[in-house]
Amino acid sequence: MASTLHQTLPDIFPETEAIPISDFPPNEQPTKNKELLKFNENTVKDFLMHGCEWDKERQDPTGWLISEKLDGFRAFWDGSKLFSRNGQIFTAPLDFTSSFPQDVCLDGELWVGYHEFSELSSTIRKSTQENIDAYPQTFSELWKDIKFCAFDAPMHPGTYPERHSFISTLIRTYGENPNIIVIPILPCSGVDHLHTVIAQIAQKNGEGVMLY
Repeated sequence: MASTLHQTLPDIFPETEAIPISDFPPNEQPTKNKELLKFNENTVKDFLMHGCEWDKERQDPTGWLISEKLDGFRAFWDGSKLFSRNGQIFTAPLDFTSSFPQDVCLDGELWVGYHEFSELSSTIRKSTQENIDAYPQTFSELWKDIKFCAFDAPMHPGTYPERHSFISTLIRTYGENPNIIVIPILPCSGVDHLHTVIAQIAQKNGEGVMLY
């Protein structure tokens, strides 16, 4: 569930369109059994969790989980391929995904860093299979600074905190991997705490936060 920078710092950030939200923290909802799903363009679009606006007037964020919302490209790893949020396949060099877990689905974001979205967009746009096959070393170099920043394992059973703990352990088990990181989460102690976190992210020119 997204809290925009406008909602906490309205004098600095422009307003975005609000959409309806639920009345309870999503981190209380366990994941259903999705073992039989086969991922393609249509199923990925319907499967992914999407953010919506935080209603500060009727929702107390105390006890919810906060993570930073990165300015990158949403990406879903199905165990063999990287999909965009619209179900399109990201064509990445083999050495980028070769050390990804092969038996686990991960939801995350492709990200380079702050102020680097244009660079990331350019690299992804150029990364066709034809170009990668023709210039493998060039594209390995272009992708070396891109990170897959994981925040969920949506097919793993349990609540969101349990799934996040699972991916943190999973990544450590696989050893040091320069291409995958886990986006940290922290419990929210109240509205003032949430405002403080968002102000810290704003100082880095970050995009905002997610609430779970």
